[in-house]
Amino acid sequence: MVDAAYVSATVASLQSLIDQKYFDEQAIPRIDAALAAALARGDFAHDKSLNKLAAHLTAALFEASHDKHLFVAATTPSGSSSGAPQMTRAEAARLSNYGMKAAKVLDGNIGYLEITGFYRANEGAETVDAAMRFLAKTDALILDCRVNGGGNPETVMQLLSYFFAEPNLPLFSIVPRSGAATVERTLQTGVAYRDETRPIYVLVSPKTWSAGEGVPFILQEKHRAKIVGEHTTGAANPASPYAINQALTVTIPFGHIESAVKGKNWEGVGVLPDTVVSADKALQTAYIQALEEILARTASIPQQQAISKALANARK
Repeated sequence: MVDAAYVSATVASLQSLIDQKYFDEQAIPRIDAALAAALARGDFAHDKSLNKLAAHLTAALFEASHDKHLFVAATTPSGSSSGAPQMTRAEAARLSNYGMKAAKVLDGNIGYLEITGFYRANEGAETVDAAMRFLAKTDALILDCRVNGGGNPETVMQLLSYFFAEPNLPLFSIVPRSGAATVERTLQTGVAYRDETRPIYVLVSPKTWSAGEGVPFILQEKHRAKIVGEHTTGAANPASPYAINQALTVTIPFGHIESAVKGKNWEGVGVLPDTVVSADKALQTAYIQALEEILARTASIPQQQAISKALANARK
């Protein structure tokens, strides 16, 4: 039952978790004060459902922190029974094909890979490798991250390892609240091939989130890809979920990201595309750009003719 006592206990538990876990110690007093002030004002007094309480708690957290990875959620979705069977993580991962939603070769030998998320390395590594092997002989590659909800940095590093010749190359670090930073590097082994010359285009949108933004951010910063689409969300801080009580969880960032080149990240600012177009036109735009780039670099007359035909069709 969501009543005054329940809300008060929830806020106290939430404050305790943030005090223990949130990476930005300077921001913690401000967040605690914002939650206390919202409770005193009665901001949560009319919340009679868990979803509404979670939404208002999240709003208070964001107003104080501006951290999009700091949010509260109801453990059981609204309208569902707590006794109803829930899909396991393994089932959800398999049914999404571990985030590798589509892989195909477009006319003109342009590879296309739609990635909706990044699962843990022990879950989806084989699927990522299979997709990249399938697209290995294409002359350019389009990565579609327009609805990428993020995920595990290990799998991000696996994907990025195909695009840099050097193994063990530092790309970014995760800096925790205390202790040493974790340096994320291209994989030393387990990568079928490494190609630092093939043109890469990454499609993005406002629905590109978290680790889904990390791929275009790192590739853009390293001048390894061209980004096409709309400005992304701007949620960079890695986070983990914690139970507030039996019905609510809070996701709390445990560190911040520093890129290997400039020591920056995309938190609050997002990734700004090199070519700004509406998300629904991003694929066609990137496809045309990829064909034009390949056409400019090929000396083969038959290949030029094939690319020119694909380019004419794409421009229609």
